Amino acid sequence: KIKVGAVPHPMEEKHFIQWVEVLGEGFSYRRFLKAGDTPEAAFPCGCACSGKLTVREYCNLHGHWKTEI
Repeated sequence: KIKVGAVPHPMEEKHFIQWVEVLGEGFSYRRFLKAGDTPEAAFPCGCACSGKLTVREYCNLHGHWKTEI
């Protein structure tokens, strides 16, 4: 489960996370969000997530953000 922000990111009509994505070796998952949704997404990675992962999200106001875990 990916949560955007230590304090939940705004999900207002004019400022919200449009999508959250998890990238791993040989797979990628993306969830699209809309204003009013909770700024988080759960992904079915299971044991395939044992290596390095990149988490990306896109804010309609501030653009792309990326974190490696």
